[in-house]
Amino acid sequence: MNENDFEPIEPKKRNPFYVLVAFVLALALLFLSMQGYFYLMHPEPVNIPKIEEVQTFLPSDLSEPFGSHRSNEVKIVIENTRDSIKQVANFIASKSCKKADRVCQSKALFYFVRDEVKYVPDDQFHDQLSNPLVTLKTGGADCEDMAVLLLALEKAIGNETQLVFIPGHAYAQIRIPEYKGDRWINLEPTCKTCMMNEIPDSSALAKKNYYEL
Repeated sequence: MNENDFEPIEPKKRNPFYVLVAFVLALALLFLSMQGYFYLMHPEPVNIPKIEEVQTFLPSDLSEPFGSHRSNEVKIVIENTRDSIKQVANFIASKSCKKADRVCQSKALFYFVRDEVKYVPDDQFHDQLSNPLVTLKTGGADCEDMAVLLLALEKAIGNETQLVFIPGHAYAQIRIPEYKGDRWINLEPTCKTCMMNEIPDSSALAKKNYYEL
């Protein structure tokens, strides 16, 4: 018997089904590892305080609502309430985020206003805006007042902020240094199901006016 008497053994062919399964599993593991990586980078806020906790250290002497929507006057009111708002922002951010992460803290402030301040529609749009501390004290506000409160809190932790007006409505935008390619991020506190950077289609398609604060 010589070597010519042996038939060559052909390599086994791989079953395409098992190849596909292995590929899908590899993608799933990659996705999970990326999710874990981004979670470690920017953890989600937890234990966001209730509004009653915040109300306990608000100043007792609060100014009346103000009646202008011009960005320079809104800036003045936010500046006048800066110290008290900074205390509120620090309390919410530090209690909600164990890690000193600006993205986590920004989300915590957004979720606080979204979940803790009750939306109270106004029968007249563009009538007057409330001092953000008054909004915290009453626990209820229309869309403009909720947006101004949120922007005051976000500004207090160093984010760039702007107020967005669309027909019959207003919401907030922020820009976080070195996050999302330095793009403006939508914050819609009246939408109880909206996450960070989500707005209803009706708002996304509407004509917008921006007031940078």
